[in-house]
Amino acid sequence: METSNFPPSNYPIFLAFVLLAATAVTLAMGDETRAENLAIYAYYLLVIGVTVRLLEISLPDSTPEKLQSAMVWVSGTFHKLYAYGSRYAGDILIFQKVRELKPSIKHTPISLPRMEQVIKRFHLMHMKSISKDVSINLGIISVIMYVYGTMFGWWIVRGYMEMMFLILIGFTSMYLLLSILLRQSNEN
Repeated sequence: METSNFPPSNYPIFLAFVLLAATAVTLAMGDETRAENLAIYAYYLLVIGVTVRLLEISLPDSTPEKLQSAMVWVSGTFHKLYAYGSRYAGDILIFQKVRELKPSIKHTPISLPRMEQVIKRFHLMHMKSISKDVSINLGIISVIMYVYGTMFGWWIVRGYMEMMFLILIGFTSMYLLLSILLRQSNEN
């Protein structure tokens, strides 16, 4: 059977049918709570599939091509940003090659040890920003999980909460450590 021309809505609908079959088997085995959960997930997948199908019907036929070109543009932009960010590391090599090729150049770039310090500081500031953002987002997720656990039962979120707190402590301590390192480098 050729699946390359399948609309995207067929996949969640197919998975919903698979879950419904699994629900029937689970119910026949006598595990009603698991069968109910599988039926709920099947219902969610059917809702997703029908919603996607309605979007497929209501959107113009050129939408997949436009989405594909947008994805190509986004991936190209991210590639350019990555190349621009990794260029800092390549600047040191460029400065060395310029010195080797044209020793009579009057303009000299920043000294190599100073450039390495600037690059390291830039990376530390970037890591500090990322660890701060991750800590804030994990904190928000932890609060949501705590509220969910108090409302619906801890058995659902207990294992996740333990791991979430460990990861949150790790990223928060990394943020604090980087803040101290950057503050000390400012003083020097």
